[in-house]
Amino acid sequence: MADQIVKDKTGQELGTIRELEFGKLEAFDRLGTALGTYDPATDKTYDRLGLEIGNGNRLAWLIFQSPQI
Repeated sequence: MADQIVKDKTGQELGTIRELEFGKLEAFDRLGTALGTYDPATDKTYDRLGLEIGNGNRLAWLIFQSPQI
């Protein structure tokens, strides 16, 4: 799977979501800083510190919540 680019409503790139091994996904802001991961085996999203954010894939939410410089 190719990287998914997340953009705001004006088309400005906010970050990307990349597929890792075993189907896991990782979110990065536009500067390349890791924001969190989603594990489809557990259906949970974790922040960059490994703390559980919630059920389901919330990576786009993490990107939208990250400070935009």
